[in-house]
Amino acid sequence: MTKCSFERVWALMRIRTLLTGVSLLAVMYLTPLTIFAGGQTPSGRGLAAKYTGDEGSEEDLNVIIFTDFESDVWLKHWSGPKRETVSVVAEDKKRNFQSLQNKALRIKVPKGKHYGASIEYEFKERMGSEPEEIYFRYYLRFGNDWDPARGGKLPGIGGTYGRAGWGGRPSNGRNGWSARGLFKRQVGGKTPVGYYCYHADMKGRYGSNWIWDTEKRGYLENNRWYCIEQYVKMNTPGKNDGILRAWVDGQPAFEKTDVRMRNVNTLRIETVWLNVYLGGTWVARSDHHLYIDNIVIAHDYIGPIQ
Repeated sequence: MTKCSFERVWALMRIRTLLTGVSLLAVMYLTPLTIFAGGQTPSGRGLAAKYTGDEGSEEDLNVIIFTDFESDVWLKHWSGPKRETVSVVAEDKKRNFQSLQNKALRIKVPKGKHYGASIEYEFKERMGSEPEEIYFRYYLRFGNDWDPARGGKLPGIGGTYGRAGWGGRPSNGRNGWSARGLFKRQVGGKTPVGYYCYHADMKGRYGSNWIWDTEKRGYLENNRWYCIEQYVKMNTPGKNDGILRAWVDGQPAFEKTDVRMRNVNTLRIETVWLNVYLGGTWVARSDHHLYIDNIVIAHDYIGPIQ
């Protein structure tokens, strides 16, 4: 992973076509920023910078959906939320919970079990089509009881189509794929997170584990909110040019630009998948809790709340 540093740059910024049909161009003087080589979106900047506390972001032309948990409206847009392990809370003193913005989604992995949640935003059902690339941002907080003995799955992006790309159903480039998040057992009190990817070049039955290890940004503490953002761009069918990127708190944490998810153009981005699952075959040795808030799915880089 290489990064290019620019001390000061003039950047030509395209302003979207106005309702009058007039297209404008503006030149903005930018303060120092950091990007990945190859033109990755600047760290610390994005759609969220235009909206205080994400308020009004759902009206942005680049935003597909904004989801918080202040009301039950979110239930209309996501499938699979009704599970005993999923609840919305404003407080949880037992687990040292501190809200990001009032209410949050709490997900429990019970002792002796695997499942916390399997909640999906289905693009074709909601939008009428499936995208080729997408940005997905959410806020994540591990509770004070979060201490998994082994690893599991976190939210991510996929196109399994009920055929392949999860659960030991390997991808072959024609049947399905996925790039969920993952977590490992804690190291020095921190949980390593990354991508768990079923792709056409995978070895064996189970997905590849790619930790977000740029400057250890993918090593997360308990009892702290983190801004997690993921980007997927589908590969040209049959070519190793698919892209996975990740940011933690607006800072680049991972980039891989040679992923082959598919050999056919019928595989696209089917869902954003709020999956929380401990395992493999192993189960939770005690109750584990995590919290999710302020989800945004968009066509452009989103970035942290301002």
